[in-house]
Amino acid sequence: MATLIETINSGDRIAKLWRSGEVAALGAQERLADLGFYAVVVGERTIVAWLNGHRFELPAV
Repeated sequence: MATLIETINSGDRIAKLWRSGEVAALGAQERLADLGFYAVVVGERTIVAWLNGHRFELPAV
């Protein structure tokens, strides 16, 4: 089982792929859900997701 830090880092890697255009918004949403994130919203500038009751905002830089 992945640690919380590993899961968050994996989520950040997915967000980076989305920002670079390598993964479509729906693909990023599905991959984050597979990691255990829920209520994933892919906006124009950020991905917002919840994990273990905590809100994470992954910005599009």
